[in-house]
Amino acid sequence: MQGLLGSVRQSLDFRNLGAGGGDNGRFGGLVEKIGTSIRKSRIGLFSKPPVRALPPVEDAPPIRWRKGELIGCGAFGRVYMGMNLDSGELLAVKQVLIAASSVSKEKTQTQIRELEEEVKLLKNLSHPNIVRYLGTAREEDSLNILLEFVPGGSISSLLGKFGSFPESVIRMYTKQLLLGLEYLHKNGIMHRDIKGANILVDNKGCIKLADFGASKKVVELATINGAKSMKGTPYWMAPEVILQTGHSFSADIWSVGCTVIEMATGKPPWSQQYQEVAALFHIGTTKSHPPIPEHLSDEAKDFLLKCLQKEPHVRPTASEMLQHPFVTAELIDAQKLRPTSEPGNPAAATGVVPRSL
Repeated sequence: MQGLLGSVRQSLDFRNLGAGGGDNGRFGGLVEKIGTSIRKSRIGLFSKPPVRALPPVEDAPPIRWRKGELIGCGAFGRVYMGMNLDSGELLAVKQVLIAASSVSKEKTQTQIRELEEEVKLLKNLSHPNIVRYLGTAREEDSLNILLEFVPGGSISSLLGKFGSFPESVIRMYTKQLLLGLEYLHKNGIMHRDIKGANILVDNKGCIKLADFGASKKVVELATINGAKSMKGTPYWMAPEVILQTGHSFSADIWSVGCTVIEMATGKPPWSQQYQEVAALFHIGTTKSHPPIPEHLSDEAKDFLLKCLQKEPHVRPTASEMLQHPFVTAELIDAQKLRPTSEPGNPAAATGVVPRSL
């Protein structure tokens, strides 16, 4: 922790504040607050609302599965491809290491039981734009979370391969992102970590939100076992999350705006100006929003300004953002392209061009 706070002080260069104790005390206190937020913003400082709309949990037989190749590494575990040995369905298997130390063993077992119970609840969630939870499986030194396999990779990985997205693609992905988020919010679930790396894309362009719900308990479990990296996440954090003033569903809306900027530029917001820890300090203290890409349309810029309002209570909900002209523009464009009947032109009326004889 001391090293982390040292990094904060180095990144922000407090030497220019002068020798007076007033400013140093004020900024020092804020640095302590920001340092604490890195550890606590996603590991249970604020409990999320209860899942209200889920049907009763039914016990199902455990999935018989086999682990395949490693397909990804995150801050809190590894992800493998797996196969359901009964149905042949491909799975994604998130593996979190379990502590062997007797000192933390009891706490670890409690976290495992809580995580298993939460996954039982999340299994009942079903929406085209969220990743399905399928179950859990314990091994001697790890807990495996079985998830729907999405073959195309994440938005973050696609940006690395293809560069920034055209606005038409951003619009399509943003609409699906909001639909998935609207479903989670209606079920009382905050996502807490929306960013390109946590949004998966299948081979038909359908996007699915990942790492929601149980991800908080994964962080808790992994933190017990020494995995404490939060690399990159601060760029998408809402100011109220960093300052620990209490946050709700509106924090996810801020992160949606940051993800749109990420898709438009190929880089996280603020990343051109600040390193991660300095970005934490800046987002928590500035009254401005991240820079809006100039090349975007007026509708896209207005969408971002609504997402990135400093005061959480004035940000629209996911349902309201689905009605924004930036998101609904695809319907207007489709209507413009639809053939209309013209006098003496049957091809225009039917949309079929007759073959010449």
